[in-house]
Amino acid sequence: MINDNDIYKIKDSVDIFLSNENYILAYFMNTRQRKSFRVNKEAVHLLECIDGTRNLAEIKEIMQNRYNIVSEYVNNAIKTMENAHIITKVNKKHNILSKEELQRYSRQINYFGEFLESEEKGIEAQKNIINSTIIIFGIGAVGGSIAIELAMAGVGKIILYDFDKVEVSDACRHIYFKEEYINANKTVALKKELEKINKNIKVEIIQESMKPETKIENLIKSVDFVVNTMDEPYIGYTASKISRVCVKYKIAHYIAGGFDAHLASTGELIIPYVTPCVECYAKHFKETLKDWKPEKHPVKNRYREIGGLASMSLFSSSYACIEIIKYIAGLIPMEKSFKVRGEFLFPDMSLTYLNVEKNPNCPVCGGAWKYES
Repeated sequence: MINDNDIYKIKDSVDIFLSNENYILAYFMNTRQRKSFRVNKEAVHLLECIDGTRNLAEIKEIMQNRYNIVSEYVNNAIKTMENAHIITKVNKKHNILSKEELQRYSRQINYFGEFLESEEKGIEAQKNIINSTIIIFGIGAVGGSIAIELAMAGVGKIILYDFDKVEVSDACRHIYFKEEYINANKTVALKKELEKINKNIKVEIIQESMKPETKIENLIKSVDFVVNTMDEPYIGYTASKISRVCVKYKIAHYIAGGFDAHLASTGELIIPYVTPCVECYAKHFKETLKDWKPEKHPVKNRYREIGGLASMSLFSSSYACIEIIKYIAGLIPMEKSFKVRGEFLFPDMSLTYLNVEKNPNCPVCGGAWKYES
């Protein structure tokens, strides 16, 4: 609803060009869209008045006195330009975020506003992130990078769950690696780095491994989102254990991708009862690999370890964070736009997605609970 006290501005992420007397070209920098609008001289004059300082009543007065344009025309033009996402109301709810937070996350809020249609909603999206609590199981190359990116995005509380120590070989993969951290607990080292990024973040550390008897229900019930990258004893076991609890309590989670040789995985966002769950993926792989019967390796006691590259880990972690932030901030209806697991090939830089569908008869997520965004 239009109010004469509202102040409008051209969106920060929109460039406007007068291509000729009858058309303006709007370039949306965040989405790289271009839209052309047929206009008259009155519309051009109106755009000149929308400077982010004048309220609608003042704009109407200028348009009436200078150009003899009536209020009804101004109202209709404002509605049209707002619906086209060219202009937006200047935020008045200064109590949602502090002045420091508005400044710190201004570029992010700008980006959010492009998807949420207004600066005010972008601020509310940022508040959702700040108010969120996320637990990350496993903080190696991928999990550690996810923690860093989420701290940069403004997540208010992160729980780090890992039992391992920093090793020399982590230098080429772990973004938070420093020589002074060698032999230190990964949780302790990463906590220090996260607190350097954001002085307001709360970081809790849990120095434990994942065992069959490990109780995780109370932990998962206390958070807003769960990330799993823990590959000890192996990723399939930890993913199944964690995901079953998340589905039970309807908590969205991300099974983050790692990499194997020259292939990096995007991982998968799991929204209980909406997307395929871990067991749906397990069924897919079981059917896909049913005819694969590898022979046993002739050498039993041999050293095995996959290679690694920091940039490959960052690909997986950054992809995961984009999906996580979209979900937490509410930028896009994820029940309609989620991606299943993708695989990125290092040699030819190709990205392909698996053909995984939700199993309606899945023993874990085959229920009838309806997702509400």
